[in-house]
Amino acid sequence: MYTASDPTLKPEKDTEGYRDKLNTINEEGKRKWIYPKKPKGRFYNWRTWFSWLLLGLMFGGPFVKVNDQPILLLNVLERKFIIFGLAFWPQDFHLVVLALLCLVLFIVLFTAIFGRIWCGWACPQTIFMEMVFRKIEYLIEGDFNEQRKLDSEPWNSRKVFKKSLKLGIFYILSFVIANTFLAYIIGIDELWKIINDPIQEHLTGFIAINLFTFVFFMVFARFREQACQIVCPYGRFQSVLVDNNTIAVTYDFKRGESRAKLSARKGQDDKQFGDCIDCGLCVRVCPAGIDIRNGIQLECIQCTACIDACDSVMDSINKPRGLIRYTSYNGVTEGYKMKSNWRTYAYSAVLVVLLTIFFTLLLTRSDTETTFLRQRGTLHITLENGDIGNLYTYKIVNKTFREQPYELRVIDPPTANLQYVEAIKPLAPQSVFDGRVIISLKPEQLQGSSTPIRVGVFIHGKQVEDIKSSLLGPGNTR
Repeated sequence: MYTASDPTLKPEKDTEGYRDKLNTINEEGKRKWIYPKKPKGRFYNWRTWFSWLLLGLMFGGPFVKVNDQPILLLNVLERKFIIFGLAFWPQDFHLVVLALLCLVLFIVLFTAIFGRIWCGWACPQTIFMEMVFRKIEYLIEGDFNEQRKLDSEPWNSRKVFKKSLKLGIFYILSFVIANTFLAYIIGIDELWKIINDPIQEHLTGFIAINLFTFVFFMVFARFREQACQIVCPYGRFQSVLVDNNTIAVTYDFKRGESRAKLSARKGQDDKQFGDCIDCGLCVRVCPAGIDIRNGIQLECIQCTACIDACDSVMDSINKPRGLIRYTSYNGVTEGYKMKSNWRTYAYSAVLVVLLTIFFTLLLTRSDTETTFLRQRGTLHITLENGDIGNLYTYKIVNKTFREQPYELRVIDPPTANLQYVEAIKPLAPQSVFDGRVIISLKPEQLQGSSTPIRVGVFIHGKQVEDIKSSLLGPGNTR
């Protein structure tokens, strides 16, 4: 970015005052409404097509099932998570932690290399705001000049109709979005039940969904770009992730300065001016209301609207495109497109290690998880045949979506006897079973007051878990 300490690289008309205020707030501290000009160009077309893909995946996701289960279910209320057909229970929390660490590190690495390209191309807030709600607004109210004029007019039948139509469509879309997110939490089948059942049977859910609808509506109808600038933390901590080698939407100040309008260039030597004709189009199309010519800024979401606008101007004045483009600060000053540094290599190495650990644990994860403990408050018991036994409790979790017949066997010592207190039956899909067993040995087979034992959990005759415990004998005071 450009700093006052380096005047040779700083654009002539740049000042540092823009860093002391938000473009959405005026000098009185009140909201300053942004009216961005409707963008057009190759990047905008690519973003539109990419947004259609992402919207299709999002709205179609709840209907896609793997092995008759949702492809993605994040049921926080019941602590039930399904990702790509795999069920995750609270016992798998270590995998969730590792996955989140990998995600955070990937964001750090991606931001260090490419800046906030996620914000401009894939963030749900940007996709919905710029590719759905903003397009509807352009369709109903017109481009930025027509919108500004409409807002300044007194209320009349035309203004009431347009505003009511726009806000009505906004609220319906917000309701659809809220229900789609709910489908990812409770599942599409459960959502259909709520929709078809009488409201009084799901009054709490009905209130919650309307509350979320209202929140989405206010975000896209009023809060808008302030969600990125004030609420989202990503724009705040990106400043510690980027450096002079980070790829971002950047103004080529070496080529563009000094600026001068076309009228000021008449009769002058064109070589004394830069390619920027100070038309301000890059500012008018910016949905954040910033001037990209001031350098990298917190508000910039790298939506590329300024690139398309500037390229169209360069075409009209027979100048090469790329005055505003994807490059880095060092790319402008030193002329290369991308350069890695030690941070990039360090982030990549740590990410590879974490991903290796995560996928290893994921692929070796058992379909069941068993907790096997000696019954609290009990020591040894003497059975009718004289054997010394201990009472154990076990809890076995079936993580799969199919019935699992299981069996517990004592692996070591092989002479130990295992008796079920309750009759066992196959584990139901996605269920937890609590049971008790008595494990006993003959007195002469005991190894002092505590004898190590190993118990195996078998599914369909195949051992899936190996549990270590101990059997207490006479004389133990623990």
